[in-house]
Amino acid sequence: MFDVATRPQPNSSSAASVFGVPFDWRLVTPGPAVAYPWKDFAQPSGVPAVYADVLATYAIELEDTLQTAIILSLFSDRRATEDDSLPLNETDRRGWVGDEFSSDDFDTRPDAWGSRLWLCYYGKAGVDVLEVARFAAQESLDWLVRDGIADRVTVTAQWAGERGDRLAVRPMIYKPNQVRPVYDVLWGTSIKRLAQ
Repeated sequence: MFDVATRPQPNSSSAASVFGVPFDWRLVTPGPAVAYPWKDFAQPSGVPAVYADVLATYAIELEDTLQTAIILSLFSDRRATEDDSLPLNETDRRGWVGDEFSSDDFDTRPDAWGSRLWLCYYGKAGVDVLEVARFAAQESLDWLVRDGIADRVTVTAQWAGERGDRLAVRPMIYKPNQVRPVYDVLWGTSIKRLAQ
């Protein structure tokens, strides 16, 4: 994630113009500069030194779209299952620590967080990578249908780029009774196709 307060603030309040990606955040006009006091306890004398940093506080405002949910679903690492083959010399199955608490007695939702697209980034990009990537993306977005947010989710995976050698996934999300998707973005990756 990035720190909004350290980014240069353009005249526009559109997050897409600030970050160059279709986030559904909008920067809010900053509040007045405020002094934030803090103490440094690591002094040789043992007496804490008191400081104050004057900072302008920026905030973000959410818009009513699906983009953040889709970005988090696709690009956060889901825990690999026992059946997934991990990259060479890897033992870390990754995943979100909160998934450990997703049980019937704590949380009734069966949704694991994120996607297993990260497994496609390692090793050779063989023929089956398109289907593995498509399935991982579809699996990570299926919660939208289960929770009633979308009527259906369709994901395609394809080779894109100037030479057609970069993996891209394209989720299309449809609301009930709509013919056109409310979300249709082609997300490119750095996974390269094997030379044929």
